[in-house]
Amino acid sequence: MKKNHLGTMAFRLLCCLVMLGSVSFVHSRERAERERSVRRPFSNFVVGVSAGTTGFGVSVTTPLCNHLSLRAGLATAPFSYKFSYNDFDFNALLPSKFGMPSSVVDRLNAVELQLKGELQKTLGHVLFDFVPFRRGNSSFFITAGLYFGTGKLITVSGRFDDRTMTDLKDCGVDITKIPVEIGDVKVLTNPDGSVSADLKVRSVKPYVGLGFGRPIPRRRVGFRFELGALFHGSPKIVSKNLMEENFDELNDVNKFLRDFSIYPHLNFQVTVRLLKDKKKR
Repeated sequence: MKKNHLGTMAFRLLCCLVMLGSVSFVHSRERAERERSVRRPFSNFVVGVSAGTTGFGVSVTTPLCNHLSLRAGLATAPFSYKFSYNDFDFNALLPSKFGMPSSVVDRLNAVELQLKGELQKTLGHVLFDFVPFRRGNSSFFITAGLYFGTGKLITVSGRFDDRTMTDLKDCGVDITKIPVEIGDVKVLTNPDGSVSADLKVRSVKPYVGLGFGRPIPRRRVGFRFELGALFHGSPKIVSKNLMEENFDELNDVNKFLRDFSIYPHLNFQVTVRLLKDKKKR
C-alpha cells in the first residue's frame, strides 16, 4: 500500500510540475511576443503617394512607438481655370478720338483679357498618426498636425497682350486706370498691363482627421483612406490695385467669406514599406 501511495503522490507531483511548467512557458512566450511587437522609433520607413482635395502628394512615414507615427510630405494642386473678360469701356478712357484710326478704336472695343484662376500650388505637412486600438495594430487611426504653404488659396491673374498694349499707349490711355472686374471686385491694372487678385488664407493651417489603413503596412504595399479638415482661417480677397470706390463691396464679400474658414480634406493613399518590419527582440 505504501508503494502505491508513494506512486500516486509522485504522479500528482509530476502533473503539478508539468502544469506549472506549461503555464510558465505560455507566459514567457506571451511576454516575448509582446516584447517583439514593440516598435522602435524610426525602425522603418514608408513612402506614400496620394491624391485628394489638396492635390497630388508624396509623404514619408516612420513609427515613433506602437500607437504613434510621424508623417511628413508635400502636395501640389496643378488645377487652373482660364476665362476671358471683355467688359471694357475704352471710349471713356480715350483722351480724344480725333486723329485716331477707327480700326484702332475698333480693335480696342474688341479686346478680351485672358485671365487664369489657380488653386494654391504646394502645401507641406507634418502630421502625427495615432492608432488607439489593438496595441497599434488596428487599421483605424486619428491624425493631427500642421499644413503650411504660401497663404494663397486661389490666385487670379492675367495680362494684356503686346499688340493691345501698343494700341492703348498709341491712343494715350492710362494703363493704370483700366478697371477689371474679378468676381464682385474691381481691380486696376498695373503699368505693365497685368492684373491680379488673391484669395488669402493662413499660411500655417492646423489639421485633424480620421482614417483607415495601417501607418506601417503588414505587407510591402498598403492602402489608406483619410477624411479631415484644414483650419485655414477666414479667406480674404486682396490685391495691390483695388479701386477705392469698390472697398464697400469688398468688405461685404470678405464678410461673406468668413463662414468658409474650413477646407475639407479627402485623401486616398498608396503606401510602400521600404524595410523589413523591425521589432524589438
